[in-house]
Amino acid sequence: MGSATREALSAATATLSEQRTVDLATGEQLLAAALVVDGSAPLRSALSDDTAPVESRRSIVKSVFGSYTPAAQAVLESLASGRWSSEDDFVASIERLGIRAVASSAPKSVSVDDELFAFSNAVSSNAELELALGSKLGSSEGKVALVTKLLAGKASEQTVAILKALLAQPRGRRIGELVRYASTIVAEAFGHTIATITVATPLAADQTARLEKALSARYGTTIRINELVDPAVLGGMRVQIGDDVIDGSIATRLTDLRLQLA
Repeated sequence: MGSATREALSAATATLSEQRTVDLATGEQLLAAALVVDGSAPLRSALSDDTAPVESRRSIVKSVFGSYTPAAQAVLESLASGRWSSEDDFVASIERLGIRAVASSAPKSVSVDDELFAFSNAVSSNAELELALGSKLGSSEGKVALVTKLLAGKASEQTVAILKALLAQPRGRRIGELVRYASTIVAEAFGHTIATITVATPLAADQTARLEKALSARYGTTIRINELVDPAVLGGMRVQIGDDVIDGSIATRLTDLRLQLA
């Protein structure tokens, strides 16, 4: 992400935070806008072209997205007013803020990142489902319909909205990558970072608490743990936080030893 993109995204994120009402409709409209902009090269170019007058770009937003909520229009106008390192960054930022807005609209009793994690586990443990959602041969419409059916009554409307939008616009990303990406944004919206740990057997509650405390101190942010149980790691654990991977599993140590002896 270039410096221009970071600055423009930061300004638009602040605009979203300043809105008095950020409901589910606002988030869904931002996600829909990302799909519309990504599907139209002329529109994408016009809105992300920083050589064009800002008022001209804002005018295009009002013309195309004038039926959206005031909050959604304000965010889109802020995005269109910025300078972008690339058109892809512009589209990705609309999507990112859409996910953030959807997550922010969830009731306090709902944990969207927990639901996304549960969905990711369900997909990774079911080869048939993973193929159905990840195959390039399947249509986006079919994948969206499948997720809607699977999660009916089992997940919040916020989680369903995020997954439907990402499956409608995967942009070359696999299902596991899509869910991890969404989880990172949701966690960021609520002021914490997700650490995914893989262990051979479940950790006790006090072990999880100590690990969260240690990782929070190391990374200087509040860490929440998502735990995956995989007997193949044998012992120890594998920790992933964003792009950082700390692999202390016995399976990896044995693999390294075999390589050294080969």
